[in-house]
Amino acid sequence: DCHSTPPTHRRAAEPPTHRRASRDSMPFVLFLALLASATAAPTTKGRRANEQPKVRLVVTGETNVARTTRGARASNRVAQMAAWGGNVTMTIRAAHNTFTVVEVADPNEARLFKEQAERSGLRVEEDQRRYPGPSVATRTQPLAKETPWGIERVYNGAVPNASFFPSAVTHPLCIIDSGYLLTHPDLPSDATAADPLQAPAGTMYFGGDLCNHGTHVAGTIAAIGGDGEGVVGVFPGAPGLKIVKVFGEAGQLDDPPGWPNEACGWTYASELVDAVQRCVDSGAKIVSMSLGGGGPSSTERDAFQTFFDDGILIVAAAGNGGSSSYSYPASYPSVMSVAATDSSDAKASFSQFNDEVDIAAPGVDVVSTVGPPSDPGYDSYDGTSMAAPHVSGLAMVLWNKYPSYTNAEVRTALEGGAEDLGEPGRDNEFGHGLANYQGAEMRLGAPSAPPSPPAPPPPSLPSCPLGDVCATGPCLITDGGSCATSPDFPNLYPTDEGCTIYGLPPVGLDVIAFDVEGDEDSYNDYDGDGDFRNDCPDYLTVNGVKYCGTSGPAGVVPSDGTMTWVSDDGVTVSGWKVCWAAQPPSLPPSPPLPPSNTWECPAGTGMTLTQAASTGDTGIFVSCYVEGLKMGDFIALNGATYEVVGLAVPSGRRRLFQGFPITVLPGLTDAASSGDLVKAVRSPSPPPPSLSPSPPPPAPPPPAPPPPTPPPPSLS
Repeated sequence: DCHSTPPTHRRAAEPPTHRRASRDSMPFVLFLALLASATAAPTTKGRRANEQPKVRLVVTGETNVARTTRGARASNRVAQMAAWGGNVTMTIRAAHNTFTVVEVADPNEARLFKEQAERSGLRVEEDQRRYPGPSVATRTQPLAKETPWGIERVYNGAVPNASFFPSAVTHPLCIIDSGYLLTHPDLPSDATAADPLQAPAGTMYFGGDLCNHGTHVAGTIAAIGGDGEGVVGVFPGAPGLKIVKVFGEAGQLDDPPGWPNEACGWTYASELVDAVQRCVDSGAKIVSMSLGGGGPSSTERDAFQTFFDDGILIVAAAGNGGSSSYSYPASYPSVMSVAATDSSDAKASFSQFNDEVDIAAPGVDVVSTVGPPSDPGYDSYDGTSMAAPHVSGLAMVLWNKYPSYTNAEVRTALEGGAEDLGEPGRDNEFGHGLANYQGAEMRLGAPSAPPSPPAPPPPSLPSCPLGDVCATGPCLITDGGSCATSPDFPNLYPTDEGCTIYGLPPVGLDVIAFDVEGDEDSYNDYDGDGDFRNDCPDYLTVNGVKYCGTSGPAGVVPSDGTMTWVSDDGVTVSGWKVCWAAQPPSLPPSPPLPPSNTWECPAGTGMTLTQAASTGDTGIFVSCYVEGLKMGDFIALNGATYEVVGLAVPSGRRRLFQGFPITVLPGLTDAASSGDLVKAVRSPSPPPPSLSPSPPPPAPPPPAPPPPTPPPPSLS
C-alpha cells in the first residue's frame, strides 16, 4: 500500500523503525530497489514494465508561444522541442504562467536539450519527484466512536459540540493526495473532484484510493462525528471538501492488489502545481498536502508564492527523514511546514527539523479512515503526513468561523496561537509550537502582520536614469521620451519578438494607434486557459491585462511602471503607439504657519537648541519657567517652530514645575545639567515671508507665562 513507500518525502532513505502490519510481507529493501531503478516516467504514477527510464524536464519562460497543445503555434513549439530531442508530454497553465513538460531519453540528451532551449531564452530544470509521506500502519477497528488523541490535543482536551462548527463554508479545503474513499461510511459524501477529469469513474477517479494515504488524511480532517462509530476529525463532517488525486492510478504495474504498489510511488513538482491550480479553480482557499521531496524546484517555488499572494493558504508535511534536510514544497516560505509530535508532546523521531518548520501537530499513532471499498475501516499511522491535516483542518474551522480575515492573518494566528514547545520561542523542531485552536482564535482577534514570504526576484532590468523611460528589446522610445512604439511601427511588426518598456510615470496612457493581431481563429486556445474566446496571439500587457485587436490600454495607469510586448510566429500587422503625459514638476510644500499653541520664553531668558549625543535627538533646552507646557504644544525658536513630542528630565532632576507632564526618555537624561529638555522631531525651517521670526500670528493666545523666577533650590 501507499503508506509503505520510501520513508522520506524527499528521497529513498533508511526504512522506518516503527511497526508495520503483517500484510506488508515483501522486504522493504526490495521496494527501495524498485524505486531507485525507476527514473522519471511518462506518467506520474510509476514506470511501466520493460520501459526505458527517461528524464523529465520542465520548460518555462516562453514569451511567444501558444499556451496549449492545440493549434499551429503549439505544434510549432512541440516540433521545435522534438528537434532538440524532447518529447512534450503535457502543457500546464497554472499560477499565471505556462509550463511545458518534456521527456528526453537520458541525462546526456537532457543536457543537450537544456543548452538549446536556454539559447532560445527558455528556462529548463528537472521535474522533481514528490512522494506521499510514508506511514507505518497497524490495522484497528474501533467498536464505537473514538476521538483520536491528536484531535483532542489540538482542542485543549475536548472537541467542541457539533453546533460549534460552521454548517456551510466560504473557504473550502482541498486535499492533494492518493484519492478519497467516497464510499467510506465515516467520511462526508459531498466531497467532489477539484479536477473535473477525475470525476468520472476511471484510472484516476477521485472517489477511490488504492493507497489509503489520502483517505487517512481526509479522516483526520473531516471524519464524521455523532454517528456512534469510527473516529472523528478536526472538523467533523467538514462540508465541501475538494479532492485532487496525484497518486494511485489504477492499472499501474501490479496494481491491484500486490505490495509494493508502484502506482503509489511518486508524482512530480509540475503536477503538484497543476493540482493546486485545480484546487483554486474549484474555489478552494486551503490546500493540504501530505507529501514532499528533497529537490527544490524554481518552477514550484514561484508558483506556490503566487498562490499565497493570491490568497491561498497551503499546508504541507515537513518530512519523515528525521534529519535537518529540507522537504519541498513544505520548505518554501509560502507554505506552512508541519512537524510531528507524539502523545507526550515530544518531537517524533522521524520528524524533520530545520528553519522552515512553522508549526507542529500530532503525528504518531494517529487513527483514521482507510479502505478498501469492500472492507472500509481504520488504521493507525505515523508520519508528518498525519500531522499536516491536523493543521489544515484547524485552518478550515478557524477561517470559516471568521471568514473576513486573509490567508496571511489565519496563518499568523495559527503560528502565534500555538503552544510553545522545546526552546522558548520558535525553534527548528516544533516551529512556533503545537497547533492549538483556542490559541489561534485568541490571536486572530488582533492578528499581527505575518512575515511576508520572500518573493522570487523579478526579472532583472537594466538601470534606467531617474525620470527617463527605457526599453529592452526592439521596441522604440520616441517623441523625446514621451511615447513608445512596437518594432518597425507603423510598418508590420516582426514575428517572435518581445520587449519591456519600464520607468513609466504613474499617469493614464494615451493610445495613439493600436492594431495588433486578435483572436482570428475561434478553434485555437492561444493562451491555454481552456476558453477559446477572447484570446490574444500577440499582445501588449499592462497591469497583467493583455490588449490585442484594436483596443489598447487607453487611460490605464501602469501601476508597476511597465508595459510588455509579445508577438508570436504568425500574422503581423502595423502595431501600436502609446504615449504618456509628462508629470508636472513637484513644488516644495509651503512652510507651515506656527500653530496657536506655540510657546516662547520672554526676552532675556531664552531657549537653546541642543542635540543628545547618545541618540542624535534634536531638542530645546528651556531655561525659563513655562507653566502648562504639554505634549502636542509647540516651541518657537530662532524663527522656526518645533512640536513637543516628548519631555525629558535631565540627570539628577526629578521634579518640575506644576503642569509639566514628564516622561524620562533614555538617552536624553544626560543631555543637560539643568533645565528641561523638550524633544523635537521637526527640523527647523525658515518662517513664511509674511511672519516675523518671533511670535506667531495672533490667535486665541495661550495663557501668558509668568515672569521668570529663579528655580527652587531643590532643582539646582
